[in-house]
Amino acid sequence: MDQLANFGIYLMGITSISLMLAISLDLQVGNCGIVNFGQVVFLTVGAYATAIALGRGSGAVPAVCWGVLAGVLFGLLMSISVRNMSGTYWGILSLSLAEIVRIIALNERWLTGGANGISVLVTVQYLPWIIAGSTLAVLLLVGLLLGSPFGRTIRLIREGDRLPMALGKNVLLLKMETMALGGAIGGLAGAYYALMQRYMSPDDAKPIETFIIWAMVVVGGRGNVWGIVLGTVLIQAFYTGTRFLTGLFDIPADTLAALRLVTIGLLITLVTMFRPQGLLPERRRIYPL
Repeated sequence: MDQLANFGIYLMGITSISLMLAISLDLQVGNCGIVNFGQVVFLTVGAYATAIALGRGSGAVPAVCWGVLAGVLFGLLMSISVRNMSGTYWGILSLSLAEIVRIIALNERWLTGGANGISVLVTVQYLPWIIAGSTLAVLLLVGLLLGSPFGRTIRLIREGDRLPMALGKNVLLLKMETMALGGAIGGLAGAYYALMQRYMSPDDAKPIETFIIWAMVVVGGRGNVWGIVLGTVLIQAFYTGTRFLTGLFDIPADTLAALRLVTIGLLITLVTMFRPQGLLPERRRIYPL
């Protein structure tokens, strides 16, 4: 019974981290139209910044702040790097930047531990509950933000740059602010990931992790916070829960991992074909003149 309770608490914590990453991605692609195929980079820089800070004697709270700051800075870096690009080109370059960071983490052993990764020796009491509370705060903040003039403006940018530019909006600045906010949320998720897993390595920063986050957004419904919550819970529960099938059905772990990804890919395909708006589509908004 204790093992089941501990697993439930762990699942709550890891799902909350995934939800922050999914909310961060939806803020970019679902609301502002920024295609980011390198979303995992925010987890990477946030986790490594936190782990490195802790390794140099920092406390847990300052280390988490370093993780958030790393996410913000990298979000700004990405937005500046691709400021003259749009659509597919933005997505390709974001994927490339994420891979560059992973390769750097793999080779700079003096800083990141290389392929062996970096351990986190700090234990935070009630950490899964703290993560869940932080995720709830992020949801409330993003919900309020999307209902504000800022949220309405970035949704206008999603439909194209010309109209907001004609209305005098600084499209580049708004995209930079969106990427910075998405980076902050992703960096916070990375900081909590390092604390919860007590370890970070380049294997945790592979492109497949971005694929999982995209699955949560696509299945749940882009542009709808509650859709993102639903998609995250469904995908994370499946992704984590099916690991126990190895012992039940005598399935090799590598085979099960491949089947897990194939199933998620098939789910994305079916949702895209038959319900492209997701399980909980974006709510239609009507604003008074």
